[in-house]
Amino acid sequence: MHISSSLDVCRSVLLYGLFVACAAPTLVSGQTGHFDREDPENFRVEVMGSGWLVNSTGQIQANGTPANFINDLGVAQRQGTFFGHLVVKPARRHRIEAEGTPFGLHGLNTIDRSIVYQGRTFAVNQSVASNANLDYFFAGYQYDLLSGAKGHLGLSAGGAYLRASGTLETQVTAAGSTSNVSATKTQTVGLPLAGFDFRLFPLRRHNFLEIEGGMRGMDFGSYGYYVQAIAQGGVCLGPFTILAGYRAVDTSIVVTSNAESANGLTARLQGPIFSGMFRW
Repeated sequence: MHISSSLDVCRSVLLYGLFVACAAPTLVSGQTGHFDREDPENFRVEVMGSGWLVNSTGQIQANGTPANFINDLGVAQRQGTFFGHLVVKPARRHRIEAEGTPFGLHGLNTIDRSIVYQGRTFAVNQSVASNANLDYFFAGYQYDLLSGAKGHLGLSAGGAYLRASGTLETQVTAAGSTSNVSATKTQTVGLPLAGFDFRLFPLRRHNFLEIEGGMRGMDFGSYGYYVQAIAQGGVCLGPFTILAGYRAVDTSIVVTSNAESANGLTARLQGPIFSGMFRW
């Protein structure tokens, strides 16, 4: 199996999802053109923007020693990042969706063991600065098995694009002069993902309170796995909704498993998330 071979497919799915979003007024011309207070699932476009405070654990390896995020690299915790989600409904039970987040990990630590990264050796007691970026985009289709004024339950499938880049850097002094030594590794993969999504308006005669969540992922056997989950609750003020909850991503991607040139990433990213949503 070559995970990266599906990259072009994922890009095509993402571009298609963005095209549908731009063409939404035409696709949904038969639907209500405004937010329906009595039936908040009767919308044509939904946009959500979130601030995610992330705690991270895991390790990264590139042709050398596995480097732990916390013990080796001193990666800072509760780092903030943006998460965005777009839904376009060409029909009541059909959704075209796209989501993404650019995430950066930054650390500075004096290492207590020798680390080999991308063929370069970082020695004991050297102060090493680390920067890792993980960009995630997903686009796919969802069919709502249930859809009514009190919420929905749907199943989704699509493709994800992951781009991971890691850099280690230190300063070395020799013969009275100081120079920077750095090593960078970038890897891009495409992944098929499937999952479910739900929303519930639990109050009997009002749609003021909203609870929602979902999970998406896939197991790739010896090549790793990717799983993400989110749960939120909040208040619905007409077409606007304010939400707070928790989001978690757990992934292990093995690009090459040869002991002499192993490349891969294992990461668990989790923390509170705060969102604003608009439907029309």
